[in-house]
Amino acid sequence: MEGVPFEPLLVGVSGGCDSMVLVDRLYKEGYDIAIAHVHHGLREASDEEACFIKEWATARKISFFMTRLEWTGRTSSQAACREERYAFFERIMEETGRSRLILAHHQDDQIETLLIQLIRGEAQVDGIPVVRPFGNGWLHRPLLHESKQTLREYALQHEVPWREDASNAETTYLRNQIRHTIVPSLRDMRPEFEQAAAAAAHARQQIIREQAAFVATYLERCKEAKGIPVARILELPTDLQRLVLPTLTGEMFSSDVIRHFVTWLRVDKGSDEVYYGNWRMRRAYGFLIQDRVIRSMNDDLSFQVGENLGTYHYGEQMVRFSIGNQGIPLDAIAFPLRVRPPRPGDRIQLAVGSKKVSRILIDAKVPRYLREQVPVVVDANGVILAVIGHRIAIFGSFELLAKSYLMIEW
Repeated sequence: MEGVPFEPLLVGVSGGCDSMVLVDRLYKEGYDIAIAHVHHGLREASDEEACFIKEWATARKISFFMTRLEWTGRTSSQAACREERYAFFERIMEETGRSRLILAHHQDDQIETLLIQLIRGEAQVDGIPVVRPFGNGWLHRPLLHESKQTLREYALQHEVPWREDASNAETTYLRNQIRHTIVPSLRDMRPEFEQAAAAAAHARQQIIREQAAFVATYLERCKEAKGIPVARILELPTDLQRLVLPTLTGEMFSSDVIRHFVTWLRVDKGSDEVYYGNWRMRRAYGFLIQDRVIRSMNDDLSFQVGENLGTYHYGEQMVRFSIGNQGIPLDAIAFPLRVRPPRPGDRIQLAVGSKKVSRILIDAKVPRYLREQVPVVVDANGVILAVIGHRIAIFGSFELLAKSYLMIEW
């Protein structure tokens, strides 16, 4: 398959037409593959889909890895599902020694992503990259230049079985709205729209790859024993400054995070230390210093909205903070927030009255010796916003009028 080296591969398979075509082609072309499947636990059909993929893999003597997500007491948003999926893929890659993750995103996904980026006003409208760093290896999407229709025709011609996800027909999420409403309208207006959009994304990504290579070389040459001089980074044009964080970490970030990082570099005041997911960036005596941080359960962390939003790990607990259209109304929160262990007398506001955090943990049958390790999120006034893994506060009077929300997902 073009662009995919003959190395041991991990293939993410959902059971849908796209991923089944991908894994079928890789298998027939002689690649050493293992299959990773995430059972999201959100649909009745998920059990049958997992069994279907496992049987397909077993019949071909292909290694099969699966995890089932549990959502008790937490939000199963698209972002949370994606975070869990990628964390699982990365773990299996590390455990099996496979450095290449292969996913089945195709041309239709590319076009939908471009439109989403435009609608959201992203600073960089560049779609999905064909190849990017992932964990300690690489993520490949070799089907990005093929349409969904082409993949379906292959499946029918070669008798590749698949399972249809009924939720793809729903229009609850923005991507599905674009897929079923906006794209058909654009196709009617300009039949060649999809090919033109895909070509534009490909050209843009080629430019970004060349820019990223330049930035990587530039940063390496600028690097000193104390770190990278911030002044040298700020000599770069703005477009290249936006590539510094992804280049240093080898990870992808949203436009909001990139924008914040660049602003933080330019403004020599405020916090000298910021976190982006598991990466800590420090500014000391004019130098930028980076390191990877895995937070422990007992870390006592303060952060400002727009500064340290992202994903944090407390022991084996993963927590994601973001701004969205559901969750806790921002008007009800006094910043900065703090994540800490529970204390005697802690109470959380619920739909009817409040409840002691200790009682919530007792009701959840959390052993006494583990209760002090369960983190709580507290605002600047000491109001408990969430008991991680168990409850999120409810502020009824605020929620009716709120425009923006803090989403806390685990």
